Amino acid sequence: MAHIRRDERIDLLSKVWLFSNCSLKELHRIAGLATPMSVTPGDVLAREGEGGSEFFVVVEGTAVAKINDELVGTLSPGSFFGELALLDRGPRTATVTASTVMTVLVLSRPEFHELIIDAIPSVTRKMIYVLGARLRQADQRASRELTNV
Repeated sequence: MAHIRRDERIDLLSKVWLFSNCSLKELHRIAGLATPMSVTPGDVLAREGEGGSEFFVVVEGTAVAKINDELVGTLSPGSFFGELALLDRGPRTATVTASTVMTVLVLSRPEFHELIIDAIPSVTRKMIYVLGARLRQADQRASRELTNV
């Protein structure tokens, strides 16, 4: 577990795109919800098809996301993942594996819901934007697969 003081978490959060429009008061609230975690290369943070109960924000390091063992993206500082399984209570849609040493901030299901429902509208808007982009990419992948049949 990473030992990051609350003021250091606030500084880290302020540099993350998802939280860039948050006030200092909002950053304090998020820092109180988020738990920092150290990750080593090869650690699996989310496994496709399994249930999920955490939301992750990448603070340092990188990870890869794969669907059906096909690389679909690289997650770098500022990226986030795990929200879909928390929103719909369905299984994880991708496997996310650390490529390097990482620091991530983790929110449990109740903390995540407090963040997006009760706390900070600017974070919710950005998350919806990213979810839309991911849905569009999935649609494009599905269309390519259908035309290759």
